[in-house]
Amino acid sequence: MEKRISGRAKRGLPVTMALSILPAVLTAAVLLLLAAVWLDRFSPDETTMKRVIYVIHFLAAFVCGFVMGRQQKEKRFLWGLLAGSTWFVLILLVSLIFQGGTLDTGAVLPVLALCTGGSMAGGMAA
Repeated sequence: MEKRISGRAKRGLPVTMALSILPAVLTAAVLLLLAAVWLDRFSPDETTMKRVIYVIHFLAAFVCGFVMGRQQKEKRFLWGLLAGSTWFVLILLVSLIFQGGTLDTGAVLPVLALCTGGSMAGGMAA
């Protein structure tokens, strides 16, 4: 299934996307675990915790865009945007599953902006 182009194997888009999302999932899991420990120890207010969650979303999307930009050698900005959009859809689906199909639209737009912006920045940094 892999095509050889100039000595390197070229993967299909689904495989490339999965390989870029996996490090983002691991990054988010580790950072959320650290945030949970921090929350348990220091009991910050809700605003501070919301900011920490937003930073975690941004960093995970940055990693996703960075990995995608490394795999795709051209148009990294757009590939980062695609990776961030996929990461956002994954987060949205998980949120919908765990919240019983209801979602606060006021919380969705900042996460969308953070995911797409972070992944585009990661794609450009690659």
